[in-house]
Amino acid sequence: MTKRPSTPRTRGPKIVAVPPGPNSKAAAARKTKFISNGVRIGLPIDVTWAEGPLVCDADGNVYVDLGGGIGVQTVGHRPPSVIRAAKDQLDRLTHISFMVASYGPYLDLAERMADICPPGLTKSIFLNSGSEAIENAVKIARAATKQAWLVSFKTAFHGRTLLDISLTGKEKPYREGFGPLVREVLLADYACPYRDPENRPPAEVAKVRVEELEGLINRPEVAGRVAAVLAEPVQGEGGMIVPPKEFFPLLRRLCDEQGILLIDDEVQAGAGRTGRMWAIEHWNTVPDILVSGKAIGGGLPFGGVTGKEAVMDAPGPGSLGGTFGGNPVVCAAALKAVDEIERALPKVKRLEAAIRKRLGEMHEAHDRVGEVRGIGAMWALEFVKDPRTKEPDAELARATQRAGLRNGLLLLTAGFYNNCIRLLPPINIPIPLMEKALDLLADSLDMAVAGKAG
Repeated sequence: MTKRPSTPRTRGPKIVAVPPGPNSKAAAARKTKFISNGVRIGLPIDVTWAEGPLVCDADGNVYVDLGGGIGVQTVGHRPPSVIRAAKDQLDRLTHISFMVASYGPYLDLAERMADICPPGLTKSIFLNSGSEAIENAVKIARAATKQAWLVSFKTAFHGRTLLDISLTGKEKPYREGFGPLVREVLLADYACPYRDPENRPPAEVAKVRVEELEGLINRPEVAGRVAAVLAEPVQGEGGMIVPPKEFFPLLRRLCDEQGILLIDDEVQAGAGRTGRMWAIEHWNTVPDILVSGKAIGGGLPFGGVTGKEAVMDAPGPGSLGGTFGGNPVVCAAALKAVDEIERALPKVKRLEAAIRKRLGEMHEAHDRVGEVRGIGAMWALEFVKDPRTKEPDAELARATQRAGLRNGLLLLTAGFYNNCIRLLPPINIPIPLMEKALDLLADSLDMAVAGKAG
């Protein structure tokens, strides 16, 4: 059995066997033999244990986790209060299905969501994942509006179901080979100033993108038939794209003028990740439906849909739900996860300042870092081959990821062109440990640029 590192919340990384070590390689061989090739593992290690900001692999290597299980571990791995709540619930009730009979954890979590969500969003349903929650949000929007068409964004990511990939513009690996997709979907350009072809100021980019979207929904075959616009307040998989502050208020106004619902996908950006409970709060905008997931579950499978009463009550009885949706163990854990997130929120400002400063220095040091962008504890380095042409450099992102692993960092790639390194550290990570991790990230980038990533 792998020995656990001592004092895991304060110690830094420790590499005892150059990853992937022999035990991780053996796990990779089993994966090749028994797991579908359609499931890709981004890092060639086999994880045996994690706590707080640290992860240990089967060869005894300890890493600082800057990916958080793709944004799930917002307050670190296995928060003690979350684990205690889940264990306690296991001794009471593991499953009955909320469609069979009600139980306290589901009701308590629904009441808590009404308290922490933007004003007017008071009714919820709970599912097993963010992908499933998006599916249900669309069902609710269509029932409420009696319309079919949906608008999303080309650089968005809303999940991996057939509907979700229809709402996601990235062809490979998400859409390729899975057609025909859902027909009643329009994909618009998101407000990303860095990749605006005319290099307009951010406020102008926001205005132009919303005007383009208005043109899409007023096409003859679509006009008056749009149910909802789905948008992430910060695009995670798209490369941590933070829109101009004008974008969401303009989008909200357009939806109101057209009688369209605004669905806010907070699966990755929400639950404290940006320094507010919900990222859309930065934009002073209230959606009609808010979709949650990832961090709310505290490490257990969770998806949620919370919205305005009239909207949420539009579907008829029995039309929403799922056998395991809102599982009592998950709901009990989620209640404590929300508590932990709220306690950690005041720490995000200092963490953001540390990340912004260090990534800014990396930007200055390397021409191939095209842009550094982010908010709160949600950041990205976008790599390009030439800062003038902005041609994406996906290989540099992968090389930095490989070098990071050797330096004791778990890094994730992202971006429409796969050319970003994204950072999703715990929002309660000790600042000295984060500063050490940022030093290691800078060294990993230097190694990658020099062609020494291994």
